[in-house]
Amino acid sequence: MNIQNARIHGKLQNLRIENGKILEITDKPLAAALDVKGKRVIPGLIDVHSHGCMGLDTMDADFEKMCLYYARHGTTSWLPTTMTMSYEAISRVCRAKTDFRGTHILGFHLEGPYISKKYKGAQNEAYIKNPSAEDFKQFERVKMITIAPELPGSMAFTREVSPHCVVSIGHTDCDYETAMEAIENGASCLTHTYNAMPPFHHRAPGPIGAGFEKHIYAQVICDGFHVLKPVVLATYRMFGPERMTIISDSIRPAGLPDGHYESGGLEVVLEGGIARLTDGTIAGSSSTLWTCVKKAVEFGIPFDDAVRMASATPAEMLGVPKGKLLPGYDADLLVLGDNDEIETVIIDGEVL
Repeated sequence: MNIQNARIHGKLQNLRIENGKILEITDKPLAAALDVKGKRVIPGLIDVHSHGCMGLDTMDADFEKMCLYYARHGTTSWLPTTMTMSYEAISRVCRAKTDFRGTHILGFHLEGPYISKKYKGAQNEAYIKNPSAEDFKQFERVKMITIAPELPGSMAFTREVSPHCVVSIGHTDCDYETAMEAIENGASCLTHTYNAMPPFHHRAPGPIGAGFEKHIYAQVICDGFHVLKPVVLATYRMFGPERMTIISDSIRPAGLPDGHYESGGLEVVLEGGIARLTDGTIAGSSSTLWTCVKKAVEFGIPFDDAVRMASATPAEMLGVPKGKLLPGYDADLLVLGDNDEIETVIIDGEVL
């Protein structure tokens, strides 16, 4: 399929697509093309941190409906993100069927079980363990793992695992020095920056200060609640669009009305679009990644940068040929209509 009259970065262009790849971007007319009539076209979004939606959760190991939901809301690739649960439960997820119509599953993000009890957030403390590279080998197709680098064995784990998947610092009580050591051993990302970690203090910069100094990736839940506007803008200035990565961190109630739900074996209450445990602890979000991108733009981040932080930046972090409208990249695209709302989703060069 070819696409004609696509407005890309303000310029009308045509895309020649074959076998799910962008082969050429040209001003010349193309045969058998979908004419999008000057509408804005952007890369499909990539969510590296999302647990679930529509009453479904990664731990259910059943992704068909989730892949369709995410695709219809502009996320064309994602990493299903596990909770801190038993090894058996996590292994079951990593072995699950993933080739469904809709959003591509690029692999898995293990959020735990190698995390801090103090900063466990909405994770189940009963399943927290110290890092073990030997144990980790049982998990298939892992693209990212969140760890607390202050735990015994974390540095050796990071050295062994980081050549094969992204090691992200999160759910941690580590100080600046420990975070710096973890980064020097191969950690390259912060998990939902600011949430479930020590704050960025002028005399105790912690993992956020270390991440900024070492220019690693920084995930941010840009739903307008987990991280407020001034801090989102400050993080954008600190890390830049090449390192700040917008995530949804959506959980089971996303897309559903207010009510009581379960996530990771814990009761979650969704009220006013905000998810909390029964003790008041903030849980994940109820937003889509596209909603988070629009919130970033509302906060004052330039549109192209906001899109980049949810497409090209996570793609670069994962090392996949996605997230850019360039020859050689996967033809995962979004056509935007009035008010920049998603009108058409294209995955592998095919209209969803």
